[in-house]
Amino acid sequence: MLFTKTERSFADAIHRLAYANPFDEDEQTTVRRDLAAFDLGLAEEERNRPPIDNPVEFPFADEHARRVEALLLKLQSRLRARNTDLQQEEQERYEDLIVAAVYLRHFSSGNIVNTAAAGAERIPQFRDLHDDMKRWTDVPLTFSPFYTRPEHTFAVFFQYRFALALLESLIQGRSRPVARLRAAVWHSIFPRELRLYGSLLYERMHEVTTLILGPSGTGKELVATAIGLARFVEFDPKRERFVEPFAGAFHPINLSAMPRDLIESEMFGHVAGAFTGATKDRVGWFEKCKRGHTVFLDELGELAESVQVRLLRVLQNREFYRVGDVEPRRFDGRVVAATNRDLSDLIADGTFRADLYFRLCSDVIRTPTLREQLDASPGEIAPLVAHVAGRCLGEKALPEFVGRLTQSTLRWIGQSPSMGQAYGWPGNFRELEQCVRSVMVRGEYHPQPRHQGAGKSRQIEPITVEPSTLDRVVAEFRAGSLTLDEVIVRYCSLVHAQTGNVAETARRLKKHRVTVQSRIEPAWVERFQRR
Repeated sequence: MLFTKTERSFADAIHRLAYANPFDEDEQTTVRRDLAAFDLGLAEEERNRPPIDNPVEFPFADEHARRVEALLLKLQSRLRARNTDLQQEEQERYEDLIVAAVYLRHFSSGNIVNTAAAGAERIPQFRDLHDDMKRWTDVPLTFSPFYTRPEHTFAVFFQYRFALALLESLIQGRSRPVARLRAAVWHSIFPRELRLYGSLLYERMHEVTTLILGPSGTGKELVATAIGLARFVEFDPKRERFVEPFAGAFHPINLSAMPRDLIESEMFGHVAGAFTGATKDRVGWFEKCKRGHTVFLDELGELAESVQVRLLRVLQNREFYRVGDVEPRRFDGRVVAATNRDLSDLIADGTFRADLYFRLCSDVIRTPTLREQLDASPGEIAPLVAHVAGRCLGEKALPEFVGRLTQSTLRWIGQSPSMGQAYGWPGNFRELEQCVRSVMVRGEYHPQPRHQGAGKSRQIEPITVEPSTLDRVVAEFRAGSLTLDEVIVRYCSLVHAQTGNVAETARRLKKHRVTVQSRIEPAWVERFQRR
């Protein structure tokens, strides 16, 4: 056997460290306790603390690195002295020790990531990693390219470290629901089998489509941004730099903000003469998206069926056609999609294709509401308000100004008769940001009456419609004197007059609120409500 019993136990603990999800609190608690069994100077409270405060910085990295490197030196001597081959599991444990030694020595802090993010022409730290990889693989074993190509190892480790930093900065909060969200996003970047990722899946993850579900204002685009930016980029060992910058690889498309007749052209492009006004060829987002880049389709539930068919072809065959063209084009990017609508309802209504959903459902992430986070961790409101206050005041703001705005906002939330600690935050983080801004500008924030309470749905009181106006519209309808557009506008305005709420109007009409709002005519709403 290559390992003694104690060495094997330590190697097993390092294996769990190397392959655990850094944002999974249960996995990280197990890792801490396993490693604490080996006397590395961990205090009792450190051993038993369940969640890690900051997974970006692993505690006691130097002590772990020294212990791992000392064991690797012993194992190297034994490997050179023996003639028999190792069992596969023994070699894997030796490789795990190499991973841990190199990562803890070179990536336990953010120095390399900061150097690359600053746009450095060269990353000279690669030479040290290169030397370490050569040193630890100088044994009579057959290694995969992950270990024999230091530039590839460097690129994977950098992606890992960069992803940690992105998730920490983009997804704010320390509640249990947020921890679960980060853990879910992590696996959209790195599959659970990291060994397989480093040797094979790093160049195939763009084939995995991610679907993000959650109410408006819960950070779906931030989740998509983290997935899109935390991508694998090859490293050029001769020039000592990455082959392309990390920025510019994320292409968001808000489908609800586009006229429906332009969505196909925006997504897939068109050729000259494809339709009226197409005077020249146009390159769409799918064509602009290079290998490894990400197209983010926000408000996916708004896609017309004709576009759904085109998108299904992209996901099935990785190819698409420009509008009006017969030449197929290859798509090598990644698709991340999001919606705040219930796709099962849309499928039942026949407005969303079931076969498209089943192409999207292999990797699903659900974003928690702000109320869910506060229910799990009531004290979470203070750091979240502080984070928003810092953004509102800007980078130049002194800490005391941020603290003053934070306390003013928290005081208003706690004392306001329309809010209080049980307030439901129906607008989620978007509403929290507007609350902080309103307190900053006016010293107060008043949610709309329909948003009061603990976030439970409330029956909206209907507004009585003036009967004479309605009678005139009915008479016009019976006479056949209205155009189709006039019928739609007046009906949307009628329902809005009854509900007093665009969101409720959209729900009743089963159309997106943007579409409904564009069809509401204030003058007709006023006529319907006139006494």
